[in-house]
Formats: sequence, structure tokens, C-alpha cells
Amino acid sequence: FESRSSGEVVGREVRHAIPRSSSEVDDDLGWVAGDKSPVTPARAFASSNRNIGEDAPLDVRIQIELDGGWRDCSTEETRAICQQLAKGEMKFTIHARGQNYNIDFSGAEGGGQQTNISTGKSRRLRILDKGEEEPVPEEDVAALSEFPDGASAPVTPETALQKSYGPQSKRGGASMHPYKVLEGNEHAKKCFAQFEANEARLCGEWAVFYHSYSFAALIYEVHAAVGSVLFRFRSQYATLPRILVHEFKETPDAACLMKRFHEEFADNKRDHHPDFRRVGLSVMCSLASTGPEACVAMVFIAGYSCKDLSFRGVLENLLESCYVPRAKVRKLADEIIAMSEKHGLDVSQFGGKACQSGKPGHLMQLFIKRRLVDKLVYAAKPYGPIDEERMPISKWLDSNSSTQVGQARVLAHPKYFMQANCVRMFVASADPTFHRNRQAFQNELIQKLSLILSEPSLRERAATGIYGGTLPSWWTAEDQRKHA
Repeated sequence: FESRSSGEVVGREVRHAIPRSSSEVDDDLGWVAGDKSPVTPARAFASSNRNIGEDAPLDVRIQIELDGGWRDCSTEETRAICQQLAKGEMKFTIHARGQNYNIDFSGAEGGGQQTNISTGKSRRLRILDKGEEEPVPEEDVAALSEFPDGASAPVTPETALQKSYGPQSKRGGASMHPYKVLEGNEHAKKCFAQFEANEARLCGEWAVFYHSYSFAALIYEVHAAVGSVLFRFRSQYATLPRILVHEFKETPDAACLMKRFHEEFADNKRDHHPDFRRVGLSVMCSLASTGPEACVAMVFIAGYSCKDLSFRGVLENLLESCYVPRAKVRKLADEIIAMSEKHGLDVSQFGGKACQSGKPGHLMQLFIKRRLVDKLVYAAKPYGPIDEERMPISKWLDSNSSTQVGQARVLAHPKYFMQANCVRMFVASADPTFHRNRQAFQNELIQKLSLILSEPSLRERAATGIYGGTLPSWWTAEDQRKHA
């Protein structure tokens, strides 16, 4: 959670949320670091410890730009280039197709160059992931009120069993008494009713989690807009909590996150550590959660205690890390804050205005395909220690047990979060104005970023740096929104 201010549920009564001291509120956004050094494909490849032996499978494609467009290099040429890059060599010579070529990946713009030593002719090179990461076209993520239930798809026995158990938040005879705090707030009741409907439709193949946040909303919204322009992310339905893929290099899955927690964070700020929060989200496992420490309904209604701090610099750092040209960062930050105010998003911590309702809370409903749960999630105690009694967490979530009590930590890896066939997200805002205006806000934000990232070469450089050095296999330099 972006804040530790929460309500406590005891028996059947809900106590009012009591803000903790500022030292215990973890919404300082310290995990958003300015990324001043571009991550080029070659340097990312060189530091990846890949095995590029003669028989080792290649997990990247190298393409060359010919007159007819980008074409894959031969396996022999790809392997020769990869072997040199794996050694950390940015400039080298290879022999291919009876010719000698100088290869240069030392530039800061993200691509490479191949020069025929005999003729002097040069052509551009680029590195792509080989993985099958293209969004599945038929998986259309519809609006909240029209979310598909997948009824036409074949139902496996496992899916049928999960459907028979019903929505995750209602399993095990879970009580809905935490919803009492919603009484008198028709907007909040509608938001929770929609979340319940989503759970009922998706419980067969998806586990669900709930992430509460406040000040991070603007950061998440910018991530979503950048993801829409560059990576086909469907930002009309949800925000995107993390976008810098290269920050997940040391922590590609939940197992690595647990290992790092034991070795680095257990005695050093735990899940408050910026390096943990750069990749991890605190979540509850039920819409009707009663703890420990957080009640989803109470947090949504009560919001968070605020600090008298400004995160304007955080926003500018974020824009730079998303490869917005430095000369345009300050003006764009001003425009984004003004745009946020117009649509009702609380940006008081960024030098702007607070929302009129005084309710800055947001709730993300996060669906993860059951086959990916253990890869991306672990059961946690408050502040991040592993809760061994509920591990593996997939077994607990696949059962008919109540999930009202129990936290988890989710590895918010953008490679999965930007694929609708792996992760699906929906958001609700406690402020009715911004909740109603969010799609219009996203459209304006996307339009603004599209103009700034209008040049194909700049889009490619930004996408390459954000994605971690190698582009998705389906990526092209055109605006990706029309493919979403």
C-alpha cells in the first residue's frame, strides 16, 4: 500500500482509520528514481550473463534495416554478434556471407550499425526479444461493465472447479461486514459492486488482488500513458504501477524477490526499502479483507494521511526515465499537473491542487492468470516477510478457503502487466469526479506524450531504454495505440 494509514476491523465492527506518524507512512515515492543513463540493447545484453555457446538457444533476434524494411539476420550472424556482445564488446568485426563487417553498438541511441568493410555501406541493426510477447488479439479487454466472461472458451476441469467455488472474496463463507463503511457513499458502493462483478466473471482462470494507493496515482497514470504510446498497453481500463523493465533485471520473479528480502531487506527497511518498492506491490487478497493491518473498504473511504512534501522533482525524474527529451520535461510536468487539476486528480503533493472531495484514495483490482501466480506473487506478513503458512500462495488461492485475512506481495513486472493475457487491471477512485473523468484524462495525457514522442527514432530509443535493452518481438516504431 502506498500508505500505512488504515482501518482495523475487530469482530463485526470497523474502527475509523487513524493516521500513523509520518515516519510510518510509506507513500514518499522514494522508489521513483531519475534514470539519467540510457540502457542500450548491447549493454543490457552484455550484463545479462547469457550462455551463447554454439548449441545454446538464442533468446533474441537481431535485425538489419534493408531497403524493404527490417529483416532478421541469419542464425549464424546473430550468434556471432551475440557472442561478442556477451563478452562486453561494443565494437568488433564479424565474417558473414563471404564479407567482413564492422559492428558498432557503442552509440547512446540504442541501436547498432553494420558497415561492410569492402564497400563502406552501412546499415542499422537492432536487437529484439525472441519471446512470444505479442498481445493476443482475440483477448479484448472490454470496459468494466462489458467485461467478457470467456463463456465461449473451452472450460477445463480446473477452471470449472474454480468457478464452482465462486468469487475469491466470497469463498470460505467470508463475511461482507467490512462493507458497512461504504454505507452512505453511493459512489463507493457502485465501485465495489463492479469489482464484485469482475471477480464473478473471471474467478475461473484468474486470481485477484487489491492494491491501494494515493500519491502514486499520477505516477501510475503517466506510466499507463507511456505504455499505451509505446507498448500497446490498454490504459483506458487501468493505471500501470511500474514501467521500467530494466529495473527488474535482478528480480525477474517472486522467488528472487523473496530471496532478496531475506538477504537485503529483512533487516533494512523491509518492504519500505526503495529497491523493494521499485519492483513490488503490497496487496490484499480479498475485497472484503479484514487484515492484517488493512481493510480495503476502509482504506478506500478514509484515504491517507498526507505529508507536507512536494514530489514535483519525482514527476520530472519519471519523465526523464521515460526518455522525454530533457528540454521538454519541465514544461510537460507543468502541463500534466494542470491537466490533472482539470480532471480532479489530487496532485497536492506535486505542487498542484487537492481534489475537492478530500478523498485521494484509489483501488486497483489486479487479476493474474492462475498459472502465473507463484511466479509473480508470494504470501506475506505485514511489511513483507514471507508467510510460510500460506505458501505456495497459489494453493491457498485455488482452494475454497476464505482470503479475508492475509497480505501478499506482487512482483509488478511490466512485461507481464502490459500483456492482457497475463495480467488484467481495473481501477476505481474514491473521488467521484476523477473516477468519472479518468478516461478523458488518459486520452489527453496520451495525446500530449504522443506529440513529444512523435519521431519514430525517439520512440524506438525510449522503448528500448524502458524495456530494458531489447524490444518486444512485435514492436515497431509507429504509434502502438492502434494495435492495443
